[in-house]
Amino acid sequence: MVFCRPVPFSPQQSSFIFKLPSDSLRGKLLLVEGGVEKESREKDELEEADIGVEILQGERLVTGEKSKAIVEFLDFAKIDLGANTEIGFISLIPANFLISQASGFVSYKLLKENSSLSVRSLHVLLTFYSGEGEVIVEEEEITIKVLSGEAKLALVDLDNETHVWELEEGQKALIEDTERKVEIQ
Repeated sequence: MVFCRPVPFSPQQSSFIFKLPSDSLRGKLLLVEGGVEKESREKDELEEADIGVEILQGERLVTGEKSKAIVEFLDFAKIDLGANTEIGFISLIPANFLISQASGFVSYKLLKENSSLSVRSLHVLLTFYSGEGEVIVEEEEITIKVLSGEAKLALVDLDNETHVWELEEGQKALIEDTERKVEIQ
């Protein structure tokens, strides 16, 4: 009979970074006012961000109280963050450009005709088409305004059914995320 002595398990921290896709856009911070922090691809912590800093896929920006920032993806989109805002740059590939907005006020402006930009907030997926719009996330409420162009809003309700709304210039959508209710104005 052979007895094996138990070996304690000690998890090792691993760190690796996936290479950016070759067609992934790179943004640049054009404006930084107040406290603006960035979580880069190489670190798991927020660090102070300054004008001119490059924004890559997989990174995150957070603005503090009385703060704002503007990120531009040359010839594609301009993203204006208000105070107390958190966004993540999920996919910066033009055909699948996706931002995760956890909180705050963000203005999204597409700079290229026939392009689109998607925003994921709580249980909502929103796509702006060749235009400009605003998204405000305050706890469990989301307000969407289409300033120009068009947008498509998708939401999965509490019965796990997907609903889609087409929004036109000048329209506003109010979403109560907990109840998954949408009101179009």
